[in-house]
Order: sequence, then structure tokens, then C-alpha cells
Amino acid sequence: MTETRYDSLWHLVALGVLTPDHDPDGWLPNDVTRPSRVVMIDTSVAMDHPNLQGAINRDLGFDLFSTRLGAFAGLRDADRIGDLGFGNAAALVAGLPGCEALLAELMQRLCPDQPPLIDGVQPATGPVFSAHGTAIAGLIGARPAVVDRAAAHLEDDDDPTVPLPYCGIDPTCEIVPVSTNFDDDPEQLILAFLYADLVRADVIVLPRGIPDPFRRTPELFATDLGTATLGQLVLPCPVPDRDRALWAELAELIVKLSLRRPIVCAAGNENEDYGIYPASLASDDNGVIAVGAVNAKGWPCSYSPGSGLTVWAPSSDGTRFDSAEVRLDPSDLRYDDHGIPANHQNARFSHYQIISTDVPGQGGYAASPYTGPEPADGVREYGSFFCRFGGTSAASAIIAGLISLARGLGQIACNADGVEAKAWLLAQAKAPNPAYPNLLVPSLGGRGYKAVGQ
Repeated sequence: MTETRYDSLWHLVALGVLTPDHDPDGWLPNDVTRPSRVVMIDTSVAMDHPNLQGAINRDLGFDLFSTRLGAFAGLRDADRIGDLGFGNAAALVAGLPGCEALLAELMQRLCPDQPPLIDGVQPATGPVFSAHGTAIAGLIGARPAVVDRAAAHLEDDDDPTVPLPYCGIDPTCEIVPVSTNFDDDPEQLILAFLYADLVRADVIVLPRGIPDPFRRTPELFATDLGTATLGQLVLPCPVPDRDRALWAELAELIVKLSLRRPIVCAAGNENEDYGIYPASLASDDNGVIAVGAVNAKGWPCSYSPGSGLTVWAPSSDGTRFDSAEVRLDPSDLRYDDHGIPANHQNARFSHYQIISTDVPGQGGYAASPYTGPEPADGVREYGSFFCRFGGTSAASAIIAGLISLARGLGQIACNADGVEAKAWLLAQAKAPNPAYPNLLVPSLGGRGYKAVGQ
């Protein structure tokens, strides 16, 4: 019978970050002399989550969902931005006129005397928007926490506190959330990447795709209907020339920025041949890192792209039943072996799933069972603090956290650029499965991936 209980931090043990007893494996938090700064371009984050206290930089958290030039979600309305020590991105946008104009607007917006909100428009960072970003942030940099039992509205007990012993791969890092929406808007994403450079990110993680109408699939757009791609045929309307130019500049900006700072990208969850955009920009001569997903047993996850990627990292597996592979979960109550071919590959399936932080209360992936509003002095039910998560989104967050931890420990030089960070990552990577020699999984110290759940 399949064992269904498992360690919720198994992915950190598999990567050599923690021992099976959950002690740091060959390192200590005190060894980190310069905590890394990770800029996360995704949805917003539940900044009040107990395990994210100390991990989220509230002063720098930036929301581009609500207003064109951004809102500072962690500051009070009456505050001023102040001098946040922004870096110089002028050289980054040289030769990119659209980006140059947007940088000028952004720098004016970021003057120290500017308010955190524009015209009082509130940031779009509520619980309904924050599930994905909260899970990503937890995998990168969550810290173990203790919750006051009374504040959690739990029954009295001899112990007045409740431990939440969850942690991310780098519990010493600082996370700057930059929240965006999913509109086909090149301006918003250019501003997000420019902001990441201005705040001097050590690592940038983009655990999603970009809806560039010309690059979201690897095929080039044809010029006549006879050879047009599906993407071209379903475009809702022609792309204005200005947007067309900005989409082209965004692609160039990402590559240029990756030469300064590693950019970790999710590779997609639909068995794409070469990864989704912008993971598909990854090459040997830039710092874009395309991340696929491997399950706890060391097999590529059923949904992950299988080639053209930089590295793979642990994630939740998924079932699959098509002409290429039959991989099902035999412990699923709906499982029926009728019609399953004799050469099926169920032995590859892993029931081990990634656990991460979730929006407390009604929001997020794991909602509280209570329908009323959360009490002002705490939460009713702390089980909603965590959720099951997966995909190459989770894998990319784990790789971003691994790079962050390595920088903090001095294994990657503090002034290393994106190409150097990628080279370190590949130097620590090994293939955990002889059937897939090109499936490279990095681990701390290069000790190799410790597969579990065999």
C-alpha cells in the first residue's frame, strides 16, 4: 500500500538544504553575512502571514496592478516614499527609446516626496489577488513562526502559543513583491523589470509567462493566412505599432537585465517543447534561467517541458493519460485500471506535493471554513495558512531561493552577474535519473538530488 504521509519540507531535504531532522545541512543562518534581495514579479502577497514576517520588504513592495505607475502597498496613505536608495538603470535602457521614456516617468514617480498612492487609488493587493504570490514567497523565504493561541482563536491549552514550523529555502532573504495583472500590457512589465533593477535585486523570479502576442509560442508569425499560426489567427485585434515596439523592447530588456542579475522563469505546465516565454529566452550567453519540474522520485513531472531548459527543481506531480504517457495516481479513489495499457508508467507518479504558505482566512487556495470576516485581532483558523502548490511556478521559486541562499552564504559572489549565477547553478546540478541524463537538478553543495517516496 502506498504510504500517504510525508514530510512537508521534503523538497528542502531533497536539495541538501535541510537534513531529515530539519537542521540546516552544512550551513547555519549565522553564516549569511549579507542577506539576498529577491524581487518577485507576480501577484501580490499576504504580507501579514506569520511565516512571512521579516521576509517581506514592506517599504519597497510595489503594485502595478492598481495604477499605471504603481502604488506602495506597505506604506500608509499619509507617508511619503522617501529616499529608498534606488540604483541607476540608465545604461540598461540605452538604445531602447520606449524603455527610456518609461524609466523617466518611473523615476519621477519614485521621487522621495511622492505619496505611496496616486490620487488615493488603493493597491490591488487584497486576499483575492494574493494566492499565487503568497505561495511563491513562502517557498523562497518563509521563516518558522509562533502564533499566539488566543489571537488564533483556538481553545485554551497549557501552551499559549502555536508553532508554525514552516520555512522557505532561504529563510534569511528579503523579498520585494512587485505585483502585476495579466493584461497584454508591455508597459506594465517593462516598469516591473526596471523597478527590479532600481532596487538592486540579487535575484529576480518570474513564476509565470508573459502574454507577448509575438513570443508566447516559439513559432514565428506568418504573413498570410495559408501559413498563419493558431496564435495569429486568434488575435482579437491588430497590435498597435507602439505596443509592437514595446513588446520587442521588453524582450531585449529582459536579456540585458539578465546579464546584470539572474532572472529565474517558470517553463510552463503544458509540456511545451521549449518552455513558455520568457523562459524560452534562456541561452548559454545570458542570465535567464528556465526551470522545469521534477517529482520527488526524480522523474520529470508529467506536465513539465522536457527539453531546452536550464535546470529542474522539485514540485508536485500530476497525472497524465495521452499517446505519449499514461501516469495515474493509483491511490486516487477514482482510479480505474480499465483500459490502461500494460506498459503504463504509474510507477513514475509521486504523491508527494509541495506545501507552501497561503493567504490566511477566506482568501487563497486553502480557504478557512468560516464564512464571516476575520476578527480584527487575529484569525479564526490557522489551517488556512498553508496550501498545496505545484507546477513550474513552485520549481522556479525554489531555484530562486537556492540562488539567494548561495549568494548569502558566499558560494556565489555578491557582485556576480546573471551569467555567473547561472554557471554556479549548473555546476551544482546533476541528473537524478539515468533515463533522463539532461534533466539537471541543482542542490546545495552539489551533493545531488535525494529522491524520496520510491
